[in-house]
Amino acid sequence: MPRTRRRLAAGVSTVLVAVLAVEYAIIALQAARGRASHFNTATEFDANLFKVMGGSIVVLWVGTLVLTVLVLRTPIADAASRLAIRLGAAISLVGLALGALMFLPAGGGTVEGMVGAHSVGVPDGGPGMPVTGWSTTGGDLRIPHFIGMHALQLLPLLALLLGTLATRFRALSNGAVRARLVLVAAAGYAGLVVLVTWQALRGQPLIAPDAWTLAAAGLLAFGVAAGAADAPRRAPAPSHTRGEQVGAR
Repeated sequence: MPRTRRRLAAGVSTVLVAVLAVEYAIIALQAARGRASHFNTATEFDANLFKVMGGSIVVLWVGTLVLTVLVLRTPIADAASRLAIRLGAAISLVGLALGALMFLPAGGGTVEGMVGAHSVGVPDGGPGMPVTGWSTTGGDLRIPHFIGMHALQLLPLLALLLGTLATRFRALSNGAVRARLVLVAAAGYAGLVVLVTWQALRGQPLIAPDAWTLAAAGLLAFGVAAGAADAPRRAPAPSHTRGEQVGAR
């Protein structure tokens, strides 16, 4: 990456760290006060804090967009890693944007003093899953937001895993095979983000999918499995060096 781009990336990253620090400080402050940090406009002070959080999210998204563009323009030799980082960044950007759904009527906003909600079809604060707190009685828009954002970590980790396994499995030693597998995984991951968004917007808990959701999940799983099985067959055979060709003669 050219020096000017490295400086830009470093500057944007510094801004994002500062913005996240402010947001976490507000969340901690509101938790200490026993007040909701998100969507809370019950008092002028609460509303102002939430406005700061909203502004920080906009800065976070724009900063991530800038970093994504820089990543897309950065040459990466390994095709699998290149696809994993670029597609992971793009899907993550979409995942961040999905947080805006929480401000739509489907996300709630019917409680006095609140301008949005995580849950769909049920009030926020109801029964939730362990650790995550995702609703077990209605849809939860935090799910697609969370899954989408973490494509940036999971897809590059997949590329790294495939590269490690390439020393043990001959099929994976072909860079084109690894690249196709990453492409299939990215398509499946994007499909998963669409699926859980659709499920949440219909007011359906993650742990209680209906027949339509199960059918869509089955089709998605079948497509990913078929694509993964087909990747080694479609990849071109590795080219041989001149020395290897002479030796073969």
